[in-house]
Amino acid sequence: MDLQTYALIKLAHVLLFVYWLGADIGVFYSASVVREHALGIEARRTALRILGWIDQIPRYCLVLMLPVGYMLAMQLGVAEVPLAVRVGLWVIAVVWLWAVWLVHHRKGTALAERVRRIDLGWRIVLACGLCWDAYQGFIGRGHLFADWLAIKFLLLASMILCGVAIRVRGAGLGPALQKLFTEGSTPDNEAAVIDSFRKTRPFVLAIWVLLVCAAYTGIAKPSF
Repeated sequence: MDLQTYALIKLAHVLLFVYWLGADIGVFYSASVVREHALGIEARRTALRILGWIDQIPRYCLVLMLPVGYMLAMQLGVAEVPLAVRVGLWVIAVVWLWAVWLVHHRKGTALAERVRRIDLGWRIVLACGLCWDAYQGFIGRGHLFADWLAIKFLLLASMILCGVAIRVRGAGLGPALQKLFTEGSTPDNEAAVIDSFRKTRPFVLAIWVLLVCAAYTGIAKPSF
């Protein structure tokens, strides 16, 4: 093991956890400002722009978590994949980062909508793949050589699926906010916004719990 390389990869892995959870808390607080009907429409619109910008950080962290995690696991000797697979992981990560960027910065365009649908399907496929890899690791096959690493794969898959649930359950948030900003604050418009946030809140909190569990698993390294 190259200790210098290991230290740098481990630092990157830790920072991904820190910025993911920290940014998510910022998003959660910004959402509470957007829901505050006592504030003016412009103040709430500004809070929404801040929310949208901060929300990109955990999205990027999710994308980078898998290739960086693989590099760290290989440094520890608990995973092994061919060079071609490692290169493929980074190529996928770069394309995925571009897709996440595009969906946010080109929102409302036909291209962004197509990419958003592809991205949603990819997340489901990836979560299933991570679960399969974890199962192979638990039974002593595949490329994962430690139970704790297989657990982290399951936790990452769960976080991805929670993110999918947030998108599905919160699909009405965009139209509800658009109506609020266009028509102004009315009891019906406020109720629609609050209801949309309420539907996604359990999955946001679940991601926080799963992130903490993943961090603990990486530190404690349990085995069965």
